[in-house]
Amino acid sequence: MQRAELTGLTKQLGRLEKNLFKIQALQEKGCAVDYSLNDVYLELNHISRRLEQAQAFRNETFAEELATVASMHRKLLAQFESITNEVEEHQPGLVIESKSTLPDFFSRLTNRYKRMWKLYENLATICGVGIVGFTIIGVTYFLASGEIPFSQFYVGGSPVIKFCGFLTGVIIGLVIHEFAHGIVLANNGIKIKRVGVMAGSIVGGFIEADEAFLQADPKVHLRFNASSIGTNFLTAVVLSLIGVLISSELLLYLALGNLFFGFINSFPITPLDGGWVYEDLVNLHLANEKVKGFFLSARFVIFVLWLLLFTFSCLS
Repeated sequence: MQRAELTGLTKQLGRLEKNLFKIQALQEKGCAVDYSLNDVYLELNHISRRLEQAQAFRNETFAEELATVASMHRKLLAQFESITNEVEEHQPGLVIESKSTLPDFFSRLTNRYKRMWKLYENLATICGVGIVGFTIIGVTYFLASGEIPFSQFYVGGSPVIKFCGFLTGVIIGLVIHEFAHGIVLANNGIKIKRVGVMAGSIVGGFIEADEAFLQADPKVHLRFNASSIGTNFLTAVVLSLIGVLISSELLLYLALGNLFFGFINSFPITPLDGGWVYEDLVNLHLANEKVKGFFLSARFVIFVLWLLLFTFSCLS
């Protein structure tokens, strides 16, 4: 094995290390990562064979470099096995998925109306970033005042309509949430491998992207994470406005259920979308690692403030 080959393997292992880190982050978020893990496994297996061949024809000149590459390879194998074991432990009991129909649908949809869906993606991303701020301000206001904003619109009415409307709104929120993820992937030319719902240790929808997503521009990751909760917010605004205009109690509770789904997902902590949005913004706009670390830690001051406000309200 020549030095150029060892250098190539080192770069390949470095890329795989970054991919495994991103896969682990997605897995913690509840995203499907089976296909991405399969791709990493194939590359690690290929490197294993190349290292075996190199060790069979040992060259003392590159012995130290070869040992370094082999050590890095063993480390990544251990990390890969750890992630795989965790995925197997949390394997959902029931999975309904589409590997062609729905992925193809997203591709056809964005190819047909490219300009419109790009505009939607940008608008949903802006709203997604906004709803993270809305969540922080809304929770702080509630804990400080004890009042829920806009609660006057939900006074009275039929309990059956309230329950059914809210529950249906949550389901709608889940569907459009995953729809937004799919649109962003298709808009940016990233292949969708499967779309589905699962019920087990994790309950909800999922969209699994091709490995190209791991290598995508950080701005794509921001749009992917922000557009989903942004779409929940946009839908809630539209349904609420129509509901107020036509005095429809059902539409108001559909909006509330949908907004609730987006609201819960917009808290600035991982593995929620709001947490990924916050981290994406910090990583995109701050260069100094110490400053990044400060801002990534500073968000937890918000939760300390919430705890203090909650304690004060209980005591008073």
